[in-house]
Amino acid sequence: MKSVLPLKIVVPLLLGIIAALAIGVYSELGYRRLESANRQMGVALQTQASLNQALALVTDAETGERGFLLTGKEEYLEPYRAALPKIDSEFNKLRELVVVNGTAALRDSVGRMNSLVGKKLGELESTIELYRKAGPENAQALTNTGLGKRTMDEIRAEGDDIAATHRNQVDEASGRWAKDIEFARAGMLMVTTLTVALLLVVWYLARRDADQREARRLGAQQDKQRLEMLVEERTTELSELSNHLQVVREEEKTKLARDLHDELGGILVSAKMDVAWVEERIAKRDADAAAKLTRALQALDESVQIKRRITEDLRPTLLDNLGLSAAVEWQVHEVCDRAGLKCKVTLPNDDSSIAPATSIALYRILQEALTNIVKYAQAKQVTVALGLSENAVTLVVEDDGIGIPEGAQNNFLSHGITGMRQRVRALGGEFSIAKGSQGGTKVKVGIPVRDAKADRNKAAPTPLPREASAAD
Repeated sequence: MKSVLPLKIVVPLLLGIIAALAIGVYSELGYRRLESANRQMGVALQTQASLNQALALVTDAETGERGFLLTGKEEYLEPYRAALPKIDSEFNKLRELVVVNGTAALRDSVGRMNSLVGKKLGELESTIELYRKAGPENAQALTNTGLGKRTMDEIRAEGDDIAATHRNQVDEASGRWAKDIEFARAGMLMVTTLTVALLLVVWYLARRDADQREARRLGAQQDKQRLEMLVEERTTELSELSNHLQVVREEEKTKLARDLHDELGGILVSAKMDVAWVEERIAKRDADAAAKLTRALQALDESVQIKRRITEDLRPTLLDNLGLSAAVEWQVHEVCDRAGLKCKVTLPNDDSSIAPATSIALYRILQEALTNIVKYAQAKQVTVALGLSENAVTLVVEDDGIGIPEGAQNNFLSHGITGMRQRVRALGGEFSIAKGSQGGTKVKVGIPVRDAKADRNKAAPTPLPREASAAD
């Protein structure tokens, strides 16, 4: 849903924006006027400086010429000789300044002054040459005519006119500068006032928006808490259901193993005894029949072994009768011998304190870990360590194979790893699977020690009896 600002807020905002833009445009224009005035003042000052320098150089040249006329010594002409190239340089600079930034009248004045300076320098040069050729009396007579003084007065008068023009330009630029600065101050005051007003409006809007966001946050937090409680309840229900399914599955496996042991085992033992009895009586009379019966006995023995292996996989009798340590040792050797792997097993001295639920969970995790090693690890050696302390029972299965692929431990589509993790979580333990320090894969399980006697008193599968000797 779109939020619409009230008219009393929109109108001041629009007016403030328009006024700020107008002031910004006028301030830019004022800045440009200030920049123009500043540039004009700078040019005027440079022009005045060049003009003064040129006049000073002409004066130095005239002074050197007079010293030479009075003394006849060449060293008095040094100021004259040094001033000549500098005068040309200064007038070139002066002409460039007035051509680019000066008016037509100013350019005319500079042109006239340049001519007068040239005339003056020519008069100085003529006087010096006359002194050298005709003597000091003739040079002094030329000087007494007043031609040089009149030329110098004209140069100073032209310089004063140019300086007056520059002063007028500087005064005009300074006046514009002062007016622009006053306007800039007024503009800044207006902008500051508008800024304060806009900040107040923005503060009001931000405060209202913050209140709305806080209300939405509180609502979202309450929704999140309700969802977390709902997820926690559903997770608890799913965990309980998963635990129940595991218990039911173990009970079904136990029942199936018992049925195989009791019924199929009895049938196989009886059939083996009958076939052995028949073989003894016809062995000497019919060799072919005896050979058939011998092969039948071998098939019955293989059937008994298959039945025993299936029964042990469904519900290991060692686990129920001798405990977890014996079952772990038998399972490791059984798998490793069949797969051609070296194995090392470390077991506790007494495992009677391990609860049945913990024992069957650790045994199933061991089965799954060994299956994965045989299928995927390409290992040569397997190390299994079952540890027991006052607080926890631990199981560590490590191999020297290629190691678990990156990210596979967090792949929830991996049913084997997920099943192991779920079994451990159901018993309040910790489960980890990662690459080992020396390569390969390391599975580590830690489960808190539970009261074994209390756990056995709960509804639990009845242990299977040991295999009958006749079936062996």
